[in-house]
Amino acid sequence: MAAALEQAMALHRLGLFDKAEAAYRRILESDPQNADALALLGCALSERKKHPEAVAAIEAALKLDPQAALFHFHLGNAQDKAGNPEKAEAAFARAIALKPDWDEAWYNLGNAQRALRKTGDAATSYERALKINPSHFLALNNLGAMLLKKGKPQEARKLFNAARALNPNHVQTLLNLTDAAFELNDLPAAFEAAQRAAEIKLGLDARAEGWLSRAGLFKNLDEEGINSFLTLATSLSLQGRLAESGAILRGLLAEEPDMAEAFSCLGVLALARNRLDAAEECYALCFALDPSGAPAPWNRAMVQLVRGDLHDGFRRYRWRWHALQKFRGLRLDGPMWDGRDLEGKTILLHEEQGYGDSLQMLRFAPLLKEKGARVLVYARPPLLPLIADWDAAGAHAWDGRKTVPEGVDVVCGVMDLPGLLGIGLETIPAKTPYLPNPRAGDPACTLEGKGKKIGLVWSGNPRHKRDHERSIPLEMFEPLVKSGAAAFYSLQYRPGAADRALLQKWGVTDLDPKIKDLADQAAFLNELDLLITVDTAPAHLAGALGIPVWVMVTSSPDWRWLLGRDDSPWYPSLRLFRQPESGNWNSVIASVNNAFPSLT
Repeated sequence: MAAALEQAMALHRLGLFDKAEAAYRRILESDPQNADALALLGCALSERKKHPEAVAAIEAALKLDPQAALFHFHLGNAQDKAGNPEKAEAAFARAIALKPDWDEAWYNLGNAQRALRKTGDAATSYERALKINPSHFLALNNLGAMLLKKGKPQEARKLFNAARALNPNHVQTLLNLTDAAFELNDLPAAFEAAQRAAEIKLGLDARAEGWLSRAGLFKNLDEEGINSFLTLATSLSLQGRLAESGAILRGLLAEEPDMAEAFSCLGVLALARNRLDAAEECYALCFALDPSGAPAPWNRAMVQLVRGDLHDGFRRYRWRWHALQKFRGLRLDGPMWDGRDLEGKTILLHEEQGYGDSLQMLRFAPLLKEKGARVLVYARPPLLPLIADWDAAGAHAWDGRKTVPEGVDVVCGVMDLPGLLGIGLETIPAKTPYLPNPRAGDPACTLEGKGKKIGLVWSGNPRHKRDHERSIPLEMFEPLVKSGAAAFYSLQYRPGAADRALLQKWGVTDLDPKIKDLADQAAFLNELDLLITVDTAPAHLAGALGIPVWVMVTSSPDWRWLLGRDDSPWYPSLRLFRQPESGNWNSVIASVNNAFPSLT
């Protein structure tokens, strides 16, 4: 009988589940009380999706041997495959009670708890599995996925890298690693992981000529294969390989016309080409196919805003509080303002995105005050000194905590203000300066010498998703600096060693060592005749202070710069210089250089 059982198990291990089932049944005909054969029959039946029979067989084995940890483990797996995570959790917990140092049981328990959205318990179970077996790469991967979903990409990436070191060819780990790298804006790492996942799962080399024309490329894909293609399409689009990305997405949709995520990615591509109607249609289709899909209304808002439709755009923009993890984590513990009368109320505004966004939206604080509100602002340390003594609003230091000061009636993320106030392009309060400049004229922030003074900023926050598009290598500014149009000053935040050396070579004064916060930066801006910058926070600060600023933007710009114009309804002192096509900064630099005579 032992030999027969071993033969049946060999068939089982080969994946011949129908033959293994028949072999187990023959054993049970001769020995109906063979608990091992019953339990293994249940496992084979589970693989064949005969779920009620599978559970019944394993439960029969447990009646014969209720203390067999392995049988409880098998029952947990069968219940999991049957779609019963509660019963799976109970079975794995019983297996662990009988065998506490079983890493695989802890791992499977974590999976069941994760399916039940018991995230804290699931994390603990994965951690217990890893304590027993630090090389359990699946536990590393799944724990990392939970951390990524909680908005902790740096911690998640460490776990994904550890899992990849143990199993370099695990596709889901590579896809997760890609997502974490995207979140951290480490695009080279994201591209590499996406490429490798595609090579392993799909058996292709996206660097090779003509790979997209391979016959049957999009046929018979499983979920992991579809995800590999979607991730690769996203990676290619961010590398500027829009045609290849679009071909992947159209290939997927040809096989599965209702794939919401493919429409979402196509919307991104259309928006990158400034095809606003097509982008909006893609996002609308995405939402219709999957109303639970978080990004669709947010992405559609981006289209409407860049079109100049502020009313509908900001209405959909509020979707972020409900559907995007990043913003759910920023919501304060207080009732959100919904646009109702503020007479006699105290409203607390809080930052939520970049400093440029905050500087742009604080223009609305005086308007709230005019409506009878007492206005407070939660400001992060770099912003706080700028508005600490502002007569339009009281400022409170903020470290991201969720609690609100006593006496606050409603709270509001600053990016909700234009929508709740019903602002359109023609009604943007654009009188400047609208922010204070508390250190203007301070001897520590004055620039000596006569003649024109021009400031330079060439790079934004490297964590920004599109920073690789909007930032410009300092080397490209050489024609401007050597034009003789003015004395040049760098207001770049934390320039690298190579950039500092280049500034010194050109004779450009580096002001960064003297700038501690936005109040210092504002004071130095006040000394300039002009700021030339990429699309980053100093552009907004200069615009808010009414200081002339020339902003160099990509061919597919951020929504606030709209399309087809060289001015901005947000800032009267701002002039836009646009790329004629993606990546063409040389043309922008030449246009800026040609505009210098207008300064005289």
